[in-house]
Amino acid sequence: MQSPIEDIIHGGDKKKKGIVSFDQMKVISRKVEKKSPSILMVTSIPAGKSVAMIAAELAAAIALQEKKVLLVESDMNKPMLHEWFHMERPGENHQDPLTTVYPTFLPSLDVLLAKRSIDQKPMDIWLSPSFKEHVDSWMKDYDRVIFSAPSLSSGVEAELIAEGCQEAVLVVQQNKDKLEDIKKAQSKLETAGCKILGVVYQK
Repeated sequence: MQSPIEDIIHGGDKKKKGIVSFDQMKVISRKVEKKSPSILMVTSIPAGKSVAMIAAELAAAIALQEKKVLLVESDMNKPMLHEWFHMERPGENHQDPLTTVYPTFLPSLDVLLAKRSIDQKPMDIWLSPSFKEHVDSWMKDYDRVIFSAPSLSSGVEAELIAEGCQEAVLVVQQNKDKLEDIKKAQSKLETAGCKILGVVYQK
């Protein structure tokens, strides 16, 4: 049985549709590549399943351009990547939560499923010196690192993750997210030193 992401990309006659059509995501990924970002995050204003799906589609589209990509689950309170890739979610333990990397059906795409830490809250993980050490290590092995991040309305975690990224893709709900809230989201990301590279509109 194929995973939902594999169905979207290779599903043939029964191909499933993602939040954004995969053809459109390939166009977005090429725009990402023109900017040559090394570390990218996908986030939203309100919470929702769409962020993980869009991050997964984007990571797959870039991987298909013969780039080695690491997709990082960084929404530890509401993780979704394991569902989109049909992987077992890691359980809580005392080990470093940013070490569980799995291969996917695409040879150049790996997924890191962050474990819930018994010893640390998510915020403490993004504040720790080991977060930057992990990012530096990943950049030696991958062309692109993409964070599937929590929403900007869920607390400070997304802002802390943004400090470790260079660019962001913002998921916006059409006819729901107000212009004022979008501007606030842009301000939060830019204050963290993370430039919005593009916007994905979700109907």
